[in-house]
Amino acid sequence: MAKTLKRLFVFVVLTGLIVLLWGNFLPHTEDNTKLANYTTLVSEPLIPVDPLSREALNCRAFIDDHLTSPYGGIYTNYQSTAQTGDLSAGHEVLSESMGLLLEYARLTGDQKLFNDTANYIKNYLMVDDILLWRIVENSDPITDVSATIDDLRIYQTLALAKNQWPHNDAAAEIFKTLENQLPLKGFQSGYLVNYYSNASPTQDKTVELAYINLSAIQTLATAKPEMASAVTTNQEILLGSFISESLPLYHKSYDPSKRIYTDADGKINILDSLMVMLNLAHVGIYSQQSIDWLEERTASGTLYSYYDSQTGATLDTQESSAAYGLAAQIGAALGNEFLTGNALSQLKKHQNSDPLSPLYGGFGYNNNAYSYDNLQALLGLVYNK
Repeated sequence: MAKTLKRLFVFVVLTGLIVLLWGNFLPHTEDNTKLANYTTLVSEPLIPVDPLSREALNCRAFIDDHLTSPYGGIYTNYQSTAQTGDLSAGHEVLSESMGLLLEYARLTGDQKLFNDTANYIKNYLMVDDILLWRIVENSDPITDVSATIDDLRIYQTLALAKNQWPHNDAAAEIFKTLENQLPLKGFQSGYLVNYYSNASPTQDKTVELAYINLSAIQTLATAKPEMASAVTTNQEILLGSFISESLPLYHKSYDPSKRIYTDADGKINILDSLMVMLNLAHVGIYSQQSIDWLEERTASGTLYSYYDSQTGATLDTQESSAAYGLAAQIGAALGNEFLTGNALSQLKKHQNSDPLSPLYGGFGYNNNAYSYDNLQALLGLVYNK
């Protein structure tokens, strides 16, 4: 992959420090695989295309017309399926979806959408200073819990938007609330927790690697200097989650008490690994082995959903529009046009192009479509030329 990032000046900045820390401080995996060599990038990320492409506009129209409630919330599913236990379903609205929409509005400079989305988050998701991760509009709360992955995304998007336009009242209140609350409730002994509430202390025993939005934690630490050690702790966990040279992806969870990484049923969900790669890319850090692996699979259209954590073997042949959308965003964050271009080429193959279909412009299957797939695809498509 000699062409990869050939226009960019890169330098290795972390390897010596990582090797020094590895023996005594950094966590280890169950099979004691070695840490990757990481590179820190000095470059500008790719800029969203203006005006947006037809594919991006069609995806946005599908989301507006078929996944958006009359109040402005994004439904989890196109189909209004029944609620199932602790899993989100049907026409519930997630803080995840609203955070992704807020990010899209910022990236595309859509101030009205940004303000409308901030208003929705405040009016519908914020209850007793907690941003509920899951609601049914105009119904009693179905949870009292906030998800840190969503809170950090919203916080970082609000922080970045301050350079584009003044916060409206809702955005200002959300930003202040998250900035004050995350340091107190979103971390335990410096480790990011997965969920928190006002009702009871958090009891998380593991850290989900995909939740560690390192750029957001860095931003939080500039306002709250006491968070500096949390930046170091969580960065070390991210860097140590690399699996192996044969499978240059990332583990799912970390157990601070045992200092080991684990994976659900020995499987690597590609979306979890891509989120780790994106979290690192947003602070300019990447493993060239991981990028080479990702470039190869996006170029060939073989980015599948699950891999064996021990052998690296593919466990299915299912492709995901969210995965290709995330791959495009990773490339954009690193200024890697080769990766972004190939990811978008594969992504567009999954976009519904039948004008007579109710899913036209969107990403779905079996007569259903999901907010996560479509919003991650939309965030990738903003770089489509």
